[in-house]
This record gives sequence, structure tokens and C-alpha cells, in this order.
Amino acid sequence: MKSHSTEAILPAMPRFHLRQSNGLYWPITFVFVTERMGQEIMQERQLILDAMPPSDRKKQEALFRRYDPDVSVRAFQGTLRLFGIIKES
Repeated sequence: MKSHSTEAILPAMPRFHLRQSNGLYWPITFVFVTERMGQEIMQERQLILDAMPPSDRKKQEALFRRYDPDVSVRAFQGTLRLFGIIKES
């Protein structure tokens, strides 16, 4: 019997990435991202990378570098500060 406990499985329905025909995942670019959403994007990325064969991992990492969710988190926080919803830290 085969053990699946160590088998890496790609997310069936990723929320923040689009699967391309070549098997790689393209990041969905969001202008505004909450802190929690930013964390979820990074967790999904890690799941994708962990499940990828080493031959595709470098290409996938290069695609992920095209969009940094932390930039969108800071943009969202800046907008909230602009309207006085959150205070300067």
C-alpha cells in the first residue's frame, strides 16, 4: 500500500494563483490586500512550491517575484491611514 503522507499535492482550487497550461501558477495581482490575505497568499505560494518538482521550482519562484503581496498590504494600510481608519504606527 502506498503512503501519501509525504506526497506533495498541489492545491486543487488555488484562490490567489491561476494555473497555466505549462503547469506553473501565475499570481493574481491585487491592488489592495489585507494583512491576513497577504499571509494566505504567501501560504498558498509555499504549498505550490513544496509540491513542485525541482525542475519547475526555479521558474515558479521567478513568476512569484513578479508580484509582491507585501506591496499591496502596504498600499491598503496607507489608504486606511489616509482616511483616518487606522492610526500611524
